[in-house]
Amino acid sequence: MTVIEAARRAAGLSQRRLAELARTQQSSVSEYESRRKSPTLEVVERLLQAAGAELAVRPLVEFDYLEDPELGLFPVPSRLWQVPVPLCFSRVQVFPFRSYAGGREVWDLSEPTERIEFYDLVLCHGTDEMLLETVDGALLVEAWPRISLPSSVRAAWQPVIDAAKGAASRGDPPRDPVGISARIAAEIGMPWPRPTRAGRRH
Repeated sequence: MTVIEAARRAAGLSQRRLAELARTQQSSVSEYESRRKSPTLEVVERLLQAAGAELAVRPLVEFDYLEDPELGLFPVPSRLWQVPVPLCFSRVQVFPFRSYAGGREVWDLSEPTERIEFYDLVLCHGTDEMLLETVDGALLVEAWPRISLPSSVRAAWQPVIDAAKGAASRGDPPRDPVGISARIAAEIGMPWPRPTRAGRRH
């Protein structure tokens, strides 16, 4: 599926309606989606915008599969990632592996307890595709101390968790979202970041 088709379907639009919104021909949309014709980047952006979407650059996540004598192979990523809202809070269903989850099939990821149970299951027994689609990095970091994982899985994932929390643990200065605080401070003639009592700057 192309990004154009994915955006169109997510917006609930027909090819004809997307073409109308993007001021192009329905036949062109069809050719782009079937890969019979390659659109320019400008055309892709225009079609996505008409569907209420945008292109985004995400860091590539690579996976290694490590082996545990009891679990077998389990995936470990090179970095954490984001699952967009509302997907990170959706209900998910997996085949009922009775030995893994007591036969449970459905988890509500909007419920913290169920999310933790599901994360425990999928980190040990899921595929990299399952992880990318269901496990949000920020929610995983928040839940990490409460997830009951085998020691091999916890040890393998711990550097990834630590890297995600790296800025805070290194004592990096706080971020100034979109630089708004610096602009306000400059307008009123106040130094920014403000010095602390110990002479360090926040």
